[in-house]
Amino acid sequence: MKFLESGSLAMAIVIVALAAVVETRAEAGSPSESSPSRIVTGEVAQVEGKFYMAKNPQGEVTLDIEDKFYVITSQAGEEMRLELDDNTKVRKRANPGDKIEAKISPKGHTLSVTRIEP
Repeated sequence: MKFLESGSLAMAIVIVALAAVVETRAEAGSPSESSPSRIVTGEVAQVEGKFYMAKNPQGEVTLDIEDKFYVITSQAGEEMRLELDDNTKVRKRANPGDKIEAKISPKGHTLSVTRIEP
């Protein structure tokens, strides 16, 4: 009978230990699993960047604009600064007053910006 009790105790300890390991692994999952990217929408309040003159492949002088960040205002009135970098996909440049939708990574990087057409 003592053998059966000690065997049950040992089995209970193993089950508790396995449960603890599984729980720890679940909590330590990758950031993309624990917090997926999110979508934010708002109206562009400010655009910060730089512009310069350049030549296109045909040799014509053009104005190149490089945006660094957008400040947007959500419908709730909250302001958010969206940092743009070389990896941010911007299909069509947004100007103050335009409505946009932005995809934000779990680490807070702006992945893409899409202008919402009226």
